[in-house]
Amino acid sequence: MFGEDDVIILIGAGCSADAGISTSYQMIEEVERLIEKDNNWRRFKEIYFFLKSSILYSDGIKGIFNNNFDIERLVNVLRELNKKENSTLFPFIGSWNPRLLELAEYNFNILNSFETEILKKLTTWVQLENYNGAKYYKKFFEFQREYNYPLRIFSLNYDLCLEKNKPDEVVLERGFNEDHIWDWRRFEKNEVGEPINVYLYKMHGSIDWKRDENEGNILKEVERIPDKPDLIFGTDYKLQYIDPYLFYAYELRKYSLESKLIITIGYSFRDQHINGILYQALKHDPERKIILVSTHADNVKKRLSKEVVNQVYTVEKKAKEFLADLALSYVELIIESG
Repeated sequence: MFGEDDVIILIGAGCSADAGISTSYQMIEEVERLIEKDNNWRRFKEIYFFLKSSILYSDGIKGIFNNNFDIERLVNVLRELNKKENSTLFPFIGSWNPRLLELAEYNFNILNSFETEILKKLTTWVQLENYNGAKYYKKFFEFQREYNYPLRIFSLNYDLCLEKNKPDEVVLERGFNEDHIWDWRRFEKNEVGEPINVYLYKMHGSIDWKRDENEGNILKEVERIPDKPDLIFGTDYKLQYIDPYLFYAYELRKYSLESKLIITIGYSFRDQHINGILYQALKHDPERKIILVSTHADNVKKRLSKEVVNQVYTVEKKAKEFLADLALSYVELIIESG
């Protein structure tokens, strides 16, 4: 039923949540715990409450009352406020909110400090002491063996759940050469060298990546988790101009347009750039299908355009449950049953 490049997989935060990796909402819960319990974080308490209430107030004005507030929305706002006079909208702003000026200490230093502390915590939130709880990721490699073609997995996660559960005999291509330097050519089809089983595209970066600004801004993979890994986090504009992020967006566009089936696991469909690529793929071919796996799959489906919902098949399961059943026959059954 499926040939080469007919199937691609996109995984989001919900895929690694079953392994114990914090979701964006759990990160917010941790921030709230820290500002109540940790002496180093208490100074952010008032500015946090002000920003959270302002964001939710903004939602309410638009008729949105679902408390859709997570760590990325918080960091988005912190970064925009930190721009101050460098913001595009600065000439149109008559005055800052007086309460914001009071809490931000007028020079906004506390906003920058708050963002910095969140990003420091991020690396601990998205790594595990051991990856035994992520053993269900091995099913990706079993599925690839049955599929019998190279499998392209696009991940929006920073964690190492897939890498740490790779069988020894599997060749997993992450894009780094023998010197551990990222090279886009590694993702080209290899007709001569060792066959690739899985191509992994980490769309938003990885906790074991480091950008070396002293060597031409090259990207390296490192064994020890760096203090500042190369990640895209907390920004609505996730289509970055530098590699590998621009290249990965192009690859997702390319292979989504070549595929017959896109399987999304634990992706909430809240990233407009990713959604745009998937929407284009569905519109381009009415026969192309998406299997949407989420514990709230039917609600997530409502975020998609009505023009393409008939091409979307929902599975209301946790990632771990779905992966336990993942096989070509199961995929075909989902599509046949509608």
